[in-house]
Amino acid sequence: MATPQDNSANSPQSPNGTQPLPKGAMASAIPSLKFSPPPSATRFSRPENIPSPPATPSQHLLDSELSHVQFASYPVTPEEKTRPLMEEEEEMPRGWVPTPLRGWYAIALVVFLLLLGVALEIALHYTKKNNGWKTHGNTTNGVMHYVYTLPPVIVAAVIVALWTWTDIEIKKMQPYVDLVRGDAPPEKSLLLDYTRTNNFVVWTAAARNRHWLVTGASIMVLLTLTFQPLTSALLSVRNTWITLPDATVHTISTVSLNQDTAFNDLTIFLTAAGYASASTGYNLQAPPFVWETYTVTPFEIPDVIKNGTLVTNTTAVKSDTNCVSAHVTMTNRTDGSGWNNTLSEPGCTLAWSVDRSTSNLFGTSTCGDDATPPQFQPVVFWFFTYQPAAQASATICKPAISLWDATVTYDLGSGNVTNVHELRPFDASRSPFSSLSANVTGAPLNGRAYNGINFTLANPPDKFIVARMNATQLTMPAAVFQAAVQSPQGLAGSFSADLFVNWSNGVYATYLTLIAKAVYFLPNQEPLRMQVKTFEPRLWMSDVAVHLLTTFLFILAFCAAVIHIFHRYERQELNLLHQPGTIASAVSIGATTEMGQLLAQQRDAAGIHQALQDKKFRIDPYNMKILMEGEEGYEAVGSPVDRRKSVFEVMQGKRASRRFSRAPLSPGLLPRSPRTPQSGASGQV
Repeated sequence: MATPQDNSANSPQSPNGTQPLPKGAMASAIPSLKFSPPPSATRFSRPENIPSPPATPSQHLLDSELSHVQFASYPVTPEEKTRPLMEEEEEMPRGWVPTPLRGWYAIALVVFLLLLGVALEIALHYTKKNNGWKTHGNTTNGVMHYVYTLPPVIVAAVIVALWTWTDIEIKKMQPYVDLVRGDAPPEKSLLLDYTRTNNFVVWTAAARNRHWLVTGASIMVLLTLTFQPLTSALLSVRNTWITLPDATVHTISTVSLNQDTAFNDLTIFLTAAGYASASTGYNLQAPPFVWETYTVTPFEIPDVIKNGTLVTNTTAVKSDTNCVSAHVTMTNRTDGSGWNNTLSEPGCTLAWSVDRSTSNLFGTSTCGDDATPPQFQPVVFWFFTYQPAAQASATICKPAISLWDATVTYDLGSGNVTNVHELRPFDASRSPFSSLSANVTGAPLNGRAYNGINFTLANPPDKFIVARMNATQLTMPAAVFQAAVQSPQGLAGSFSADLFVNWSNGVYATYLTLIAKAVYFLPNQEPLRMQVKTFEPRLWMSDVAVHLLTTFLFILAFCAAVIHIFHRYERQELNLLHQPGTIASAVSIGATTEMGQLLAQQRDAAGIHQALQDKKFRIDPYNMKILMEGEEGYEAVGSPVDRRKSVFEVMQGKRASRRFSRAPLSPGLLPRSPRTPQSGASGQV
């Protein structure tokens, strides 16, 4: 305590430069104040250019020089006596935030993930609707294979990289988030490093530390690892059955009676009989434009594809055999030379004889009244055997044709008609391709069918034509007999079970469809529109991969939004002035603090852990210095003046107050002037 002295205003200054107080302003006791800078270089250290307080309460009170600072302040009301004399607020500079944790980055990433998930589902919908997407080039092992499969994998890799970047920054900032909260133990701050732990296990360590955002971000990194295998299975090239644009071609022939030279000399009938016989013995496929009992209008084949199906509406001639089994009456000749056989059915009566020259006999003939031309009469296929006993079988067939407007399916690979669907009966007055059909539906044919076995020959007949007719009449029953021999039941079983009607129906139907192609169509070209279907390599999306990717993208988008919002809330008081992580930044943060001096004496990990044990730390958001508990300024940086914002305020984009206050009498603040001269004299401040 200084001793008061009575000095006049004109007294000379003291050696330390302090002027004496004027008369009447002498205090009973003047406190002696002494300041020294704190050991830590924090923002609470007193700058050197701050002037010292007056030595006495009255010093400078009457001094009129502007260069001198007045320190005395004397309250006059009770409120002023209880109010702090000085409060310092400092504007905190805008801090550094990693790019992946900034608002625009988070919004862009979340929106991109959501749009990508929606786009995948929309693309899958249109893939199914369009039967895949058209491909080009060699999609199996050529360059186009990688063009179609690599882009999704690249997009997945970009998503993984973007979220991994976010995850890394969250892990790096977690120690600073704990420091800014205050009272952070070393294992959650100075000694914490999540970036050096494997992603498959780091989330467990974060969960133990109750760092839930790090836990969630790490789990999302593991989720993104599924993106690349799923995207690699997202697209595949399949041979797809598709419909090409309609093609217009021309018919080769249309329905009409064709009585050309081959018809008149019976060449086409003999040829058809030979094909029917060969198809029975050697299982030949049906000729073009013939399917089962239908013979369709032949047409041009478009040269656009090599393998596929054509579908078109055209005319078909249906040949019906109407074959039924007939009862045969067998009479043994009295001389034992053979048998006399007869059958009698409505509209058909026939008698024939067989001798014992061979064990098996067969033949064909027509029956009917004399008013019906022989080429339109019913046909009888008869068979006889002596093994193991004399047996006879006969089948009566009454051939007929009908014309139809039909939808025809033609296979390009095999060159055959694969299906005929009847639409409606053929009408010569309005059906397509009916311009030449009058001689079939009307005179001379009148809708009747040629039996192909007997014909009205010229008189005298040509011996070669007669020979062809006889050959046809022999070839047809021979083909039926061969079918019975090759059947599972064999020849004897076919006789006993009366199966010759089945074999006769099959062989005769093949024969009639073949002669219909030559007899009931005449060369004629008319436009024909057809639908072309083919197998084409198409790009498809996998349903499972799309749905899984969409689900995972939505999960990632939702979790990313939540993590960003809550991380923004947790770091609202963190104000990094530069990017941490380098050696220079580490030195800047703690080298000149007591923590830095403490660690400077350690050389190994055990010593560092031992030195930091049971200590707590905070970070000064103003100058980014780490303070240790008990260090000057530790309590002053505990919290900002404004209250901590809620999550909802963070979502609204409100920025936290960036002004920090020093409480009165906090370390490093200037001393307050005495409230009264008496308080100064008594040492009260």
